[in-house]
Amino acid sequence: MTAKYGHGLERLTGLAETLVDHGTVTNEVRAARIVPHAPKAVTERLRLLDGSGAVYLERLRSLDGRPLSVDSTWLAPDIGRPLLDRDLAHRDVFDLIQETTGHRLGSAEVTVHAITAEPGTARLLEIPAGVALFAIDRLTCLADGRPVDAETLRVRADRFALQALVHRGPVPPRT
Repeated sequence: MTAKYGHGLERLTGLAETLVDHGTVTNEVRAARIVPHAPKAVTERLRLLDGSGAVYLERLRSLDGRPLSVDSTWLAPDIGRPLLDRDLAHRDVFDLIQETTGHRLGSAEVTVHAITAEPGTARLLEIPAGVALFAIDRLTCLADGRPVDAETLRVRADRFALQALVHRGPVPPRT
């Protein structure tokens, strides 16, 4: 049985940060480019003008040489352009954003759902097509609330677990 690596949901972290005690995370950079006219869904999420450009990254992320996820990332152009000259193969995008902008990341909206692996994704992740994956949609904002990173992560569910410690507060009265 393959070990599952946990990723807590209480704190905004990059994959390498999260898995530092479990091995080395590397990234095969499959795409890193400026897209002159980003899709409307991207410009809406990043609050860019319709028809604006954005930076697109696609990385196959591995832990100790074994594929773990395929990450598709859209970045606001002023945030993403400087990253194109950085070490995307060995660094988390979150660290690079903070380093190049001088601004802290503040928060992220995260949605997790299940999908099945399409043939291309399955090939990259070295799993059969149709196998269940976690799809993690994340919109990350700077500390001032500006959205700068919209991404979809397709993660092997057999190697990864999402974890959270939640507390129950007062139950609101029914109206």
